[in-house]
Amino acid sequence: MPTRSASTRRDFLRWTASLGASAALAPFVAQPLLAQSLRPAELPRPRGLGGREPWGSLEPVGRDVWAMLSTPLADRTTLCNGGLIAGRDGVLMIEAFGGDAGARWMRERARALTRREPTQLLLTHYHADHTGGLTAAREAGAELWSTARTRDDVISRNQNAPVHLLGDALLVPEGGEHVLDLGGRRVRMIALEGHTASDLVAFVEDDGVVFAGDLIWFGMFPNFVDARPSRLTASVRRLRALNARVYVSGHGVTANAAGVDAFTDLLDLVERAARDAHARGVSAEAAGAAFRMPAGMADWTLFNPRYFERAIGAWMREISGS
Repeated sequence: MPTRSASTRRDFLRWTASLGASAALAPFVAQPLLAQSLRPAELPRPRGLGGREPWGSLEPVGRDVWAMLSTPLADRTTLCNGGLIAGRDGVLMIEAFGGDAGARWMRERARALTRREPTQLLLTHYHADHTGGLTAAREAGAELWSTARTRDDVISRNQNAPVHLLGDALLVPEGGEHVLDLGGRRVRMIALEGHTASDLVAFVEDDGVVFAGDLIWFGMFPNFVDARPSRLTASVRRLRALNARVYVSGHGVTANAAGVDAFTDLLDLVERAARDAHARGVSAEAAGAAFRMPAGMADWTLFNPRYFERAIGAWMREISGS
C-alpha cells in the first residue's frame, strides 16, 4: 500500500556525436544486431496525433494512452519523454518534464484529449529534466506519486525544488508495487532501481504499454551519471519479462520487446568494455574514446560526447567496489 508523506524522430537519428578512438586502443565493437530489433515499436495509428510541436509529439500508443516523445536536441521545453493514461475516473500524467512550460502544455493536451485535467502525476525519478515542471504540473491539484527516495532526492539535490509540493506525495514502497485504478484502467506502478537509486515505472496492463522512465533509452545512448549498472541491467530485464507491446523510453523513441532485447545487449556490451578496460588497467576516458556502438545503432545520439566514458566509468567503479 502507498503511504502519504507530512526536432522529431528524424532529428534524433540524424544527429550523431563522433568520438575519436585512442591510438593505443582498438575500438571495442559489438557484433551486428538484427536491424528489425532497432526499429521503433509498431504503434496504433488512430486518426490524428495528440499534438506535435518543436519540442516533440504526443502519439497514441494504445486505447486512451499517449506517449510524449520529446526532441530535446531541437527544443528543451519538455526535455524528457512521458505521457498520459486515461481511465473513466481519472487521468495519470507521467513526468513533470523539464520545466513549467512543458508541464502546462501536457496539461492542455490532457484537457483536449480527455476533457479533464490530469488527476494524478507520476515521477519516475528525481532528475531535473523529469521534475522541473512540478509547480505547473500540480497547479490543478493532481495527486503526486513517487517513491520516498525520489521525493527526498528532489528536495535535497534539485536546485529550487518546490518543497511545498512534495510533502503530500503518495509513496510506492522501495522495491514494491501499487496498482492505481483510474476507472476501468489499471496501472501497475513498479519501484525499481538502476538509472538512479530509485526508479518508478508505470505498466498499463490491459494495453501492454510500459512507461519505463530512464531505465530504458532507445535512439539515444543512456546517461549513467547516477547509475548502478548491474541493477540497471537487472531492472531492464525485469521490464522485458512483462512482455509489453510498447516500451516508452525516457529519452528517444518507443521500443518493442525486440528493441528492449537490443538495448539489453548494448548494456551488456558496455559492461564487457568496462571489464576489459579494468583488467588491462585502461582508464574510463580512454575506453570511452575507443567504444563503438553496435551495427544498427551507429546513428543513436548522445546528449554529451562523454556519455560512453561515463557509462564505462560507472561500471569500473562498481567492479572495483569504489
